[in-house]
Amino acid sequence: MEPAYHPSIDGNLLSKVNLLRFIRAFHAAHEMPHGYFVELGVLNGVGMVQVYSQLRGLLTHLYGFDSFAGLPELSSEDADALNLMPQFHAGNFASMQREAVLEFVIRGTSGLSRDQVTLVEGLFSETLPRFERAQLEGKGPCLLVNVDCDLYSSSKDAFTFLDDIVTTGTWLLLDDYWHYRASPYHGQRRAFDEWMATSKRVGTTFYANYNGFCRAYVCYEKQSQED
Repeated sequence: MEPAYHPSIDGNLLSKVNLLRFIRAFHAAHEMPHGYFVELGVLNGVGMVQVYSQLRGLLTHLYGFDSFAGLPELSSEDADALNLMPQFHAGNFASMQREAVLEFVIRGTSGLSRDQVTLVEGLFSETLPRFERAQLEGKGPCLLVNVDCDLYSSSKDAFTFLDDIVTTGTWLLLDDYWHYRASPYHGQRRAFDEWMATSKRVGTTFYANYNGFCRAYVCYEKQSQED
């Protein structure tokens, strides 16, 4: 019989819920303005509802990006590492249709209007470069980002998008950091390391691992001597 490991993944380590509760305390201690949440990889919207339930009253808007059709066709880099993460194959993790996910999030938050939730459908490589940053104006800073897109190629697109959005005090949650057997040469970890090595604007400070496979950072804007 295999040993039970799900309790460790689900919360006997630092749980996501407890992390979100601390993020709320962090926000209050620094008297940060209210702002918005970004999720890259929405699936069925459960994560958006969970975040809102813990940060209710602090979030002005929820932005979610997903194909709603599962993982895309694998890039050569991701295909080469499929033996390390067999479940990360094209088409896996398909969700409900966008409108059904939107309805789930609206019902689950019971405090946000439809105008306060934006779900963008499509591949990151196509939707993120076209996203109008003007939509973010008047909504405060980016308070929290959850990157849950599994693959190296998708994560790379996500971090390119985030480079001019996050600010000092933005929390960055990486849902897939410890996948690919924790190899630094594959997946989200590789994309994150490359972003940190090349970004002239954004740095991050490690905070904690949580939920087994996930890692949390706090972002900061680099000062001129770090450029």
